[in-house]
Amino acid sequence: MKIRTTVLVLTLLFLFAALLVAFLDAKPVTAPLGEVAEVYNRQTVAEIGVTNVISAINFDWRAYDTMGEATLLLTAATGVTALLRHYLHRRRETGIS
Repeated sequence: MKIRTTVLVLTLLFLFAALLVAFLDAKPVTAPLGEVAEVYNRQTVAEIGVTNVISAINFDWRAYDTMGEATLLLTAATGVTALLRHYLHRRRETGIS
C-alpha cells in the first residue's frame, strides 16, 4: 500500500512539474499570432465566408483530417464493443459472475 501511495505522489508531482514548465514556457495570450495563424485569420472570411475561424479550419480546410479522426474513433469504439460483447457472452455461458 505504501509503494502505491509513493508512486501516485511521485506521478502527480511529475505531472504538476511538467504542467508548470509548459505554462511558464507558453507565450502570453497578448502575444502576436504566429505566421501560419495570421494567414488563417486573414483569409478565413475572404475565402470561406465563415466568421468562426475554428469551425472553418476544422470543417473546411481540414475536413478530411477531421473525417479521418472520426472514422478512427468510430473504429476503435466498435472494436472495444465487439471485444466486450464477446467477453460478456462467454461469462454468461460459463456462469461466472
